[in-house]
Amino acid sequence: MDEKREQAMAMLERWVTAYQPVVFRAAYLILRDTQAAEDVAQDTFIRAYNAALRYDPGEGVRSWLYRIAVNTSLNELRRRKRERAAVERMETGVVADPSDRSDTSSVVGDAIDRLPDRLRVAVICRYFLDLSEAEMAQVLKVRPGTVKSRLHEARRSLAGDASLVAAGETA
Repeated sequence: MDEKREQAMAMLERWVTAYQPVVFRAAYLILRDTQAAEDVAQDTFIRAYNAALRYDPGEGVRSWLYRIAVNTSLNELRRRKRERAAVERMETGVVADPSDRSDTSSVVGDAIDRLPDRLRVAVICRYFLDLSEAEMAQVLKVRPGTVKSRLHEARRSLAGDASLVAAGETA
């Protein structure tokens, strides 16, 4: 192995040790599927290894890895949607509705899942991954004002979600 590859491997080992749990958590919160999140986490570190020699240390490893994980997760979501649409077109019957769960965390999770991807990822980054708005702007490669508007739009959408309103009335 040449010196540059050894250097990249050493960086990868440090990154996996330090960031594997948070990368997995980010992927899981977006995908809501343990196996897919494990695959995305692995893909994230493979991509990081391949780009390690081009990594800009001024960016911050955590933000950089989050961005790779979020983008890889969004790509997986798009792939799933295309796959689901193809299956639905081939099926002759009606696709069954997801099971109706009444517990509050499921209601909130389902409401977040119904948000458009760009809003859902903003909510996950801010409230589940505890990223600051500045970190989110860096991870999502958008301006800080865009982060604020996405969070505002997501909160407004969630506030008007009928299932959350109903859950709040029964609580």
